[in-house]
Amino acid sequence: MQVTNIQARKDRRNRKLRPVRKQTSGAEDCPLFDLCGKRILIVGGITKIKTFYRRAIEKKGAVFEYHDGWGKHGLEGLVRRSDMVLCPVNCNSHNACLCVKKLCKKYCKPVQMLPSSSSSSISQALKNAGTN
Repeated sequence: MQVTNIQARKDRRNRKLRPVRKQTSGAEDCPLFDLCGKRILIVGGITKIKTFYRRAIEKKGAVFEYHDGWGKHGLEGLVRRSDMVLCPVNCNSHNACLCVKKLCKKYCKPVQMLPSSSSSSISQALKNAGTN
């Protein structure tokens, strides 16, 4: 009976030590390999076209995050876990833009201050991010 218990413990220990396989399947086929799996945060923007933002970002293989720009509640956590931040200046206050810049600097996150929240501006920023 003790032999089986010792063997069971060894089996459990070996299960814990197995190498974790990195999931890279399909990454080579991604339209912009640099954006695949990256978390992109848009701060502000036009809430009505949030679905466009989501589609544009997810089409590039990235993960979409959004903060409506009202208040700082939750913004720091979103910036901390994102890989890139897009902040259109035409629909955010000066203080909101400064807050985003400070948070991105604090957590060493790349930020792009966009001239507008239009679909073409967001698309151009994603295109530029994928080529850098």
